[in-house]
Amino acid sequence: MNMKLTRTIKLKLDIPIEAIKPTTESYTNAFNYVCNIGWQDGDSNGVSLHHKTYQETRKYLPSQLAVSARMKATEALKSVKAKSRKKQKETCPKAKQTSIRLDARSYNVWFNRNEISILTIDGRKKIPISVPEYFKQYLNWKRCSADLFLRKNKVFLSIVLSKEIADAELTGKVVGIDRGIKKIAVTSENQFFGDGQIKKVSKHYEKLRSALQSCGTKSAKRHLRKISKKENRFRRDVNHVTTKQIVNSFDEGTVISIEKLTGIRQTARLRKKQRKDLHKWSFYQFEQFLTYKAEAKGMKVEYVDARYTSQKCSVCGYVSRSNRQSQSVFKCKHCGFSLNADLNASRNIRQNYLDATSSPDRVDVNQPIVAMASGH
Repeated sequence: MNMKLTRTIKLKLDIPIEAIKPTTESYTNAFNYVCNIGWQDGDSNGVSLHHKTYQETRKYLPSQLAVSARMKATEALKSVKAKSRKKQKETCPKAKQTSIRLDARSYNVWFNRNEISILTIDGRKKIPISVPEYFKQYLNWKRCSADLFLRKNKVFLSIVLSKEIADAELTGKVVGIDRGIKKIAVTSENQFFGDGQIKKVSKHYEKLRSALQSCGTKSAKRHLRKISKKENRFRRDVNHVTTKQIVNSFDEGTVISIEKLTGIRQTARLRKKQRKDLHKWSFYQFEQFLTYKAEAKGMKVEYVDARYTSQKCSVCGYVSRSNRQSQSVFKCKHCGFSLNADLNASRNIRQNYLDATSSPDRVDVNQPIVAMASGH
């Protein structure tokens, strides 16, 4: 069985924004129109919305872009519907300026002659491109969809490329990874990733942001936007470097098990300072980088239940909130076992995967002994 790897290359197009902006505005109008119709009618069915909106959006968009805008709006409506089922706040999707989703019938690219062709409301436009050296390794992959978007009066195109590779032949080795606030990642192999320099830089941005927010001038707001982008680039770079180090430390065929952290920001019970740190780091981005880097090296990333991994003793399985004595110290109230809290959690994550897959390496003694109301 094969699996699909995907990569996205981002290209800056050498074309004035005025040549694309009318198409972007028309596409955004079509997206918002379909969303409004779907919201009013409680309809998120693609076929139904096509019949209700195609004739109108076709008045100002080429056929393929009208279909694309409807498909994108349908996805937005379904996303809102999913939030409704989870009893989260929902509003009608609306975009000030949305990216244009292109497919094989609305764009083409010739990497051998550094040129692309894009469908607009004024017909097709051929535009020269320049591919960064790093992305040239992916140019023989299969071309998929693309997104055309505007940023700071410049035009960009993100192209998704894919490649089929054989599933990794697993060796049976399983590594658990706990993601934390102080240490970005700790593995069950006693590896700690993330040092004091990361924390120092994060605190610098936090202090600077606080000072600018209290100032409140236009200049301060401009500076806030600037440092926000710098901080995002810093986090992205740290996530890239850390996930690369993790993947390079294991052999092909290894299973990397991590916690499924969906909804952690809503459910985590933390002190105010810890909540601030939690909201600042991009765990989803970390997962994305780790997954595609692992797959490229013949490894597999699997998710396990996140419940009790920080409260359970990795030796005897006793579960109690009082086991976690501090952010960094774990000491079991049942057997007395003591260990770095994140390292203990990573071992539980590994064991949770082995238990879930009924691996022959599972440890029967590591079954949860849940504390009673007294905490013992």
